[in-house]
Amino acid sequence: MKIRLFLAVGALVLSAVPGMASAATGHESTGAAAGDPLAAQPVLLNQSGFGLGESKRFTAPRAEDGATFTITDISGKVRYRGEVNGNVGDFTGFNPRDTGDFVVTVTAAAGTGTSVPFGIGAYWTDRVSYQRAVEFMAGSRCYFGDYTRKTVDPVSDEYGARDCMKGVAWRDAAQYSREIQSLIDMYLANPSAFDRIRVDADYKGLPVTLPEGTPDIVRIIYWGVELLLQQEVNDPQFKEQLAAFVYAYPQLDTYIPESVYRRASDHLFASWGDADRDRYHWQAFTPHTGDLFQVYTQVGTGKGELAPGHSVWPNLMMHEVAKREGRADADRYLQAAQAQATWLIDHLDLEDPRVTKGQRQSESVLVTGLVQFAETYPDEAPRGIRKFVRDWARIAVDRSDNLWDFRRYSDDRWTIPAFSGSGSDDPNEVGNVAGFPASALAAAKLLGHDPLAARLREIATAQVDNIFGRNPTGRHASYDAPSEEAGFEGVENGWFSEYYGGAGLLEGASGVLDGSPKNGHYPFNPEQGNIGHTEGWVAFNTAWNESLTWRAADQTQLKVGTQGNVPARVVRADSKVRVDLEAPLNLDADALDQGTVDVRVGDRTTKQLTVTQTEKNSKTFSATLDLAASGAKPRDSITVTYGHGPFAVSYSFTVASTPSRPTG
Repeated sequence: MKIRLFLAVGALVLSAVPGMASAATGHESTGAAAGDPLAAQPVLLNQSGFGLGESKRFTAPRAEDGATFTITDISGKVRYRGEVNGNVGDFTGFNPRDTGDFVVTVTAAAGTGTSVPFGIGAYWTDRVSYQRAVEFMAGSRCYFGDYTRKTVDPVSDEYGARDCMKGVAWRDAAQYSREIQSLIDMYLANPSAFDRIRVDADYKGLPVTLPEGTPDIVRIIYWGVELLLQQEVNDPQFKEQLAAFVYAYPQLDTYIPESVYRRASDHLFASWGDADRDRYHWQAFTPHTGDLFQVYTQVGTGKGELAPGHSVWPNLMMHEVAKREGRADADRYLQAAQAQATWLIDHLDLEDPRVTKGQRQSESVLVTGLVQFAETYPDEAPRGIRKFVRDWARIAVDRSDNLWDFRRYSDDRWTIPAFSGSGSDDPNEVGNVAGFPASALAAAKLLGHDPLAARLREIATAQVDNIFGRNPTGRHASYDAPSEEAGFEGVENGWFSEYYGGAGLLEGASGVLDGSPKNGHYPFNPEQGNIGHTEGWVAFNTAWNESLTWRAADQTQLKVGTQGNVPARVVRADSKVRVDLEAPLNLDADALDQGTVDVRVGDRTTKQLTVTQTEKNSKTFSATLDLAASGAKPRDSITVTYGHGPFAVSYSFTVASTPSRPTG
């Protein structure tokens, strides 16, 4: 059990916060302690920590407007002061050089309350989440490494002989879980980080052994692709998963043989327009066919099984693959995406929560697909996308105007209502909360300097904070969150319970998201306790993967400068320039981390340049690029890039026509 010792307003407080015992024993602890929602003056926030330069907010649900708060460090020194308004305290402006621990203390009419301790550092959420995300995706696969389908007693031999429970590659997965898509998106958005992450997993039983040194995220991607191909899946959303693989293959071909790519692309080109969908689909409550060239006019249920917009980006990915292959039908995929996007813009009522939050963990496909269309194909995308996304953003912002900065379901409900297949009057919506930042950050990216973008980033962070404890229960969404082996750094208070013996047997999976506050907990009714349904699900964690993807995309910046930090535009061939990358690469808070950027000089082969963190807890990773050593010649164009596909960030400059041309 992790115990944090800290000083708050001169008083020594020993914090063994409620929930730590529950994570270990299954029993809730009682009594008022720091951060306890049942305390006289609760102070609820992200239990783990906050990122430098990101929104930092807490909720004090019983504090009056004008109540004061302070932030103190481990020595008891006051480092920041502010006021609570609308039950919210904002300390976004506090970006210390040290990482903490810190605590918030609120002094109000109802009494004084203190938060749990937390940290502040470079890319904090991403640093504490990436490892667990990959571990979950490895640990929730079928049969823990033996993909041959079993027919033995499903409860025998612990997990090893368990059937996949209607999934194909992941336990209790579904055609709409988007495992492969979410893994590929994370990898494309932040490749240097995921190249480094290693997990304890085996991949036995597959026909191809990948080379030594293959990143685990790539091994897991291949796992999923191989099993989908083995089962000849034809549900449209399974085909969309394979489309992500063939699209991203140029970034995976170092590790995965071309034969796998050929099998996948052949399967997709042959079946993309087929109406049949009889191979491994379930929970299909909304009738539809497998023809991905069609315009889908259906809106799925709260299960999230057929979210509007699911086919937009997959068709565009297939368009790119078809162009790469020199196929005559390449434009057919583009036209399908155009027709689908146009239907969405013309027909969806964004005021109806059933088309947004009502899609639970699958909601993000709508906004992210349209944003990727608008940004990747600005000349071909329907002109109404920007207005549609802005309308979505306005509604999301309006529904987040509350003490939790929480995007509500509607004016009448906080969380999603019961739906077909939910099995509960108060369904578990943790996947929606975890996945919302993907939509919000994608929309913010498209909206640019629109004032709505800043608020979208604020409420995107608030949903992350909700997962980590800024909610009416004061608990992290994962029951095992306080565990050092399977949880999240700095979390004291995990979810009330975990579900044993569920279809996915995910209670043992590292980083699994188990539960979320239900409608009855809001706006602040913590005494309700453990209500509604609780159960981990692969689809919840893949929604979280997409939010981690878009967090990386939102935070990544690239600059190239000459002496005096002047942006490089035209430089001499014998110059040295400085490359500065900001991206979530701070995987070890106690070390100087590294990453690589791609450098392309003229039409020559792309080479990699290593960038190193400028100092501990810095957001910037830098390197010197020697143009002479790179072989740059007068009039060459030089492009530095980080990330791939729709997440690539680039900076280009040119070499002067003569060596004597001035820099800058």
